[in-house]
Amino acid sequence: MKIAKGNTRRVFIFKNIVIKVARIYLYKALRNQIRSIFFYSKILKEIGRKEYFRNKREIKAERIKDKQQYEKDRLEKEKATQMRIPIIKRYEMHGSMALCLFGGIMANYQEWRFYRKTKNIFVMPTYFSFFGLFNIQKRGKKIDFWDRVGAWHYIHNNIENHQQPFCDGHTLANIENFCLDNGHLKIVDYGSRSLGPFLEINGEKLYYNFKIPD
Repeated sequence: MKIAKGNTRRVFIFKNIVIKVARIYLYKALRNQIRSIFFYSKILKEIGRKEYFRNKREIKAERIKDKQQYEKDRLEKEKATQMRIPIIKRYEMHGSMALCLFGGIMANYQEWRFYRKTKNIFVMPTYFSFFGLFNIQKRGKKIDFWDRVGAWHYIHNNIENHQQPFCDGHTLANIENFCLDNGHLKIVDYGSRSLGPFLEINGEKLYYNFKIPD
């Protein structure tokens, strides 16, 4: 058995399966929350209650503007990629308490739910999920014929729209997130919700167009 570590999950690799266990950063989540409380308490003490809440209203107004701009950018991105772009959830935000506690759980749940719903031919099957705490997935063969950007080049050249891979460039540019299954290229990490629409549109083409390089 081998063990691989990701940001939100730890993967136990066996002969025919892998078990993906969600990583829950309880200490980090509590530490960040305590620091946040301490920080705002310090600001409140320094500038006073009236000024504090005035600043808070201004920050809230700025956040509303940022949210409106985000929605505008998201719709423009949907138009450019010609696919649906999910709205970011709290557990997907870098540094958030929700990510520390639920990032791995939700990634596991997304993989199980996506495979169960679509049976997408380009993804490695997820056989079982225990409430997202751990998943059981089929194991594939490690890729040894591409450099670190080989998968990205293949994907970029075999999709409907060249802007689509940027829905999750972090995942699609990492060769470790792909494997061979009976000679076919497949993706093993599809826990990001943004990959769902991409795989539904491009999965079959990426599966059938692949040939092992000579």
